Amino acid sequence: ASSGNLSMPSRPEHVFCAGCPILNSQFHPTEHPKLILGGASSGQVLVWDARVGRYPVQRSGALGGGHDCELVGMKVLGADTSGVAGGGAAGGAGGSLTTSKLVTASSDGKVNYWSVSNLREPMEHVQVNANLSCLETLRGSSNTEEGVVCGDERGGIHTIVAGTGRDGSSSSKRVVKTLHPGGVMGGSDPASAPALMEEDADAEELSEMGHYGMVTAVATRPTVPQLNSPRAGNKETTSSAMGMSKGFLRGAGGLMVTTGVDWSTKLWAPAYSNGGPLMSFLSNSYDYMCDVQWSPIHPSIFATASSNGTLNIWNLATSLDQPISGTDGIPIDGGSADDSATSRQGLNRLQWSADGRRMAVASGDKLHVLGVGEDVWKSKGDEEGRVMHNLVSRGLIQE
Repeated sequence: ASSGNLSMPSRPEHVFCAGCPILNSQFHPTEHPKLILGGASSGQVLVWDARVGRYPVQRSGALGGGHDCELVGMKVLGADTSGVAGGGAAGGAGGSLTTSKLVTASSDGKVNYWSVSNLREPMEHVQVNANLSCLETLRGSSNTEEGVVCGDERGGIHTIVAGTGRDGSSSSKRVVKTLHPGGVMGGSDPASAPALMEEDADAEELSEMGHYGMVTAVATRPTVPQLNSPRAGNKETTSSAMGMSKGFLRGAGGLMVTTGVDWSTKLWAPAYSNGGPLMSFLSNSYDYMCDVQWSPIHPSIFATASSNGTLNIWNLATSLDQPISGTDGIPIDGGSADDSATSRQGLNRLQWSADGRRMAVASGDKLHVLGVGEDVWKSKGDEEGRVMHNLVSRGLIQE
């Protein structure tokens, strides 16, 4: 693992080592950028201290409930990466060191909750009956703890949320729910899709088609402050005030986007649907979709990364049909959009800066930092309403 500095683009500022490949990494929620968290293929959770050296200063073990399979996701619960006026990598503050929680998921379906200050053993763990492939935090209302959304290798989507008592109060027990098992209407055989389409081409039925094959990324809408909006003061968007349904916020704040190896990007609104996605955005080049991330500062924009080496940026307030970056996408690793995809390296991951003005895109063993235009990071203040209007007028949801 390495950390870089834009003032030194030719080399990393720090290089950190481990005894096995590192699959996930992020800055520590409270000690950024001195401490870095990493997830390894062995299942270990690692902590490096840039002030000490390149080897881990803390690591978890398989004993005591730790992971013994590769980690597919790692997130900090309660981390606030929004509202940063300056640039830089998304890190943010996640509360005090003693209260920050780290959630990790491994490919065998085990989800562990850790105290960031103590990685000797997890605080609790939950078992999902699936081979997981990715993980994301799920924003709740002001009085509920964040949940977790996971994708699996068969195209399924699962949520882990806090349970509720008989009086409706939040419970410490976590509940696992399968939002969608993958495929068409839960069918796991991709070969059955054409037959189901011919039998019933009704739009409502087709809208329940999940991913075929592995879900590569899940992105839930972050808390978006309207600091850059001329129509709003320093406050968050109002979707969280619309309440919760099925564990998700109502309104545009409860939207979720997923990508998969079935060439598709899918838009979900679980608070309004019966479990299926609202719509799918298919790749014109029929390539794997490798990652998706919402803008941390613009409420209707997200970006996708493809294995053909192109980046796409979508604005749901403007169009549900075409990305604002063009149908051919933005080629990242050299060449033009007209060049053959075989001459470009696929994109692995992408990450917005906390102010939404830059994106870091990984392509092979290279990291590219891109600047985005004002139309991408500066909102007008009415995007959430326009997104909901577009979805309602298309008949995708009913308020």
